[in-house]
Amino acid sequence: PSFYGEGEFYVVKSRQVSIQGRFMGTNYTKGLAATNKIAVGGPFLQNHVVEVGCMEDGPITVDGAPVLQTFPSTYDLKGIASITYSTDGKLVDKATSDFQRHIVHMELPMGIRLTILRWGNYLDFRLAMAPQGGMDGACGNFNGDPTDDATEAVFQRLGARVPDSELLFKGRAPFKLSEVEEKLLDLCSSTTMARAREECPKQLAGVRDAPQDQNALKSCYLDVCFGSNEHVLKMATQMGW
Repeated sequence: PSFYGEGEFYVVKSRQVSIQGRFMGTNYTKGLAATNKIAVGGPFLQNHVVEVGCMEDGPITVDGAPVLQTFPSTYDLKGIASITYSTDGKLVDKATSDFQRHIVHMELPMGIRLTILRWGNYLDFRLAMAPQGGMDGACGNFNGDPTDDATEAVFQRLGARVPDSELLFKGRAPFKLSEVEEKLLDLCSSTTMARAREECPKQLAGVRDAPQDQNALKSCYLDVCFGSNEHVLKMATQMGW
């Protein structure tokens, strides 16, 4: 699935594990969302929360307190998990090969490994974990049926954004739309837009004020309209936007 609207999403949700992503637009992506911050928590971490944002976001935190403030460095989370911060690691995107590397490696319980590459205003990340019963989110549910991993299907099961009651992040980023995103919405078919207008207020019900926030609704509409198209940025560029 693809997620182009801004907000906080489930990357992985299971009974034990919660990994959430804050997706926000950048100038390079014409306002279309890129990963801006990752939060990791849940029972498997004894409900501690680790937050790693892009370089512009500020320090890495554990339970709201800054950690790993020297570079390189290592942090031990009470024997539960270890986090290293250095230049070491394989790139996700070869286009970033000339940039200075700030790479976070998390060795987490249950054999889960999360690598986060921090760039100026976005993140790349790589997650390695075994499938878990009942898991869901942007990484899929691993039930053997890829058709129900589509953006709309994930929203129908989990909601369009992480509800306030389950949010790991300290606060929620405001919803914004770029000029290009507004133009893209004009290209959405009338049938799909009608479905988005019906579904999104219900799927945003767990986010305070979102069902009445036009930018929040439009962010959801964008995902419903274009979540099955992984080349929306290329399409917008070809149209000269």
